[in-house]
Amino acid sequence: MPKSVMRKVLILWAMLLIAQFLLAAYQIYKNMTFGMPVGQALTQISPITAGLSLLLFLVSYAQYKNRP
Repeated sequence: MPKSVMRKVLILWAMLLIAQFLLAAYQIYKNMTFGMPVGQALTQISPITAGLSLLLFLVSYAQYKNRP
């Protein structure tokens, strides 16, 4: 893969990771503003968001371990 294409893919991947983190942080903050304790707010994240977060982390970790 050419370097310019790889660079664009990596930038898009980083943007996806940042957006996912911000979405999870927003959901936790929203739950905490309604008076939930931190522990309960962390467990109230939707399963889709939690699953996508785990998937993105695992793919990023695999890419990190297999870098040249």
